[in-house]
Amino acid sequence: MSSDTQIQQILILTANPEGTNKLRLDKEVREIAEGLRRSKIGQQFVIECRWAASPDDIRRAILDVDPQIVHFSGHGEAEGGLVFEDVSGEAKIVTPEALAGLFHLFTDKVSCVLLNACYSEKQANAIVQHIDYVIGMRQPIGDAAAIKYTTGFYDALGAGRTIEVAHGFGVNAIQLEGISEEQTPTIKKKVNINLLSSLPTTEKKLVSMQHNNSIEVFFSYARQDEKLRDDLEKHLGLLKRQGVVTGWHDRRISPGKERNKEIDTHLNTAKIILLLVSSSFIASDYCWDIEVARAMERHEAKEACVIPIILEPVDWESAPFAKLQALPKNLKPVTKWGKQRNEAFTSITQGIREAVKELTVQK
Repeated sequence: MSSDTQIQQILILTANPEGTNKLRLDKEVREIAEGLRRSKIGQQFVIECRWAASPDDIRRAILDVDPQIVHFSGHGEAEGGLVFEDVSGEAKIVTPEALAGLFHLFTDKVSCVLLNACYSEKQANAIVQHIDYVIGMRQPIGDAAAIKYTTGFYDALGAGRTIEVAHGFGVNAIQLEGISEEQTPTIKKKVNINLLSSLPTTEKKLVSMQHNNSIEVFFSYARQDEKLRDDLEKHLGLLKRQGVVTGWHDRRISPGKERNKEIDTHLNTAKIILLLVSSSFIASDYCWDIEVARAMERHEAKEACVIPIILEPVDWESAPFAKLQALPKNLKPVTKWGKQRNEAFTSITQGIREAVKELTVQK
């Protein structure tokens, strides 16, 4: 290694307080270190760890280590707080505002923050106002998926890839392991203020949403239509990468979670609800009696935008949602587009983008 090679300092903060679920933090750190050790330019990275980190340890460690990358592994709360430890080893919650305020003081030093904790997207949205790249988790993430993500991420950094590309490798590592949590990690990129000032007002709001919570899109669908749901979700990829929307459906439920409770939570909080209409959907008691009923209640209360997506020819004109504008254009069912099915999904995606713009104007 030449004398002018720039060394990248990685600060890893971990916390697993008394009374919280046991995490394999030692295995995660070991996998990161091993991946960098064997990588092409791994000698350019130095890892410093702070175990059982307290709020004071965050500040002191960053001042002491002067890192370019700060990595937190531990627990996060649904309300957005990260769980650190107090002097007695009990849980100590740090809010997004507090952590963002701290990183504001290190804007010229830290280039990337990785929050490997459940629900850490809220923290990421706050911190990215000051740091170039921040990675968080949209929802709960299992221990195995969390470790695989960081392994893939640091393997790529050690091979000389950029942070954005490394994020892609982390996501793919989850997929290769066969874990259905690849949509959970999300990367936020600091907005270029000069570029933002030149955009039209509505587009400016869409880009600025990377600093705030993305709009959640809830997929209400019958299990028989899972392939079509997957195809539609892929077409929402650009909106997801821009941090404008996140997608949620029952396949996102982590092992051990209460299924009905998780569905109810997202059905009651999503700003956009997609009803994937088919014969199977209409025949499903759960879809009809629970999800359609609640979606229409939230529509009437102006709490959510409900959009019927017509997947196949079916008698739906007298349904409760028939009064709502449906997609794709001309109400032609997706399965009737033949070889032009991608055009159907593009039409749906464009319609969802317009709905997002309407919601941002209302904010």
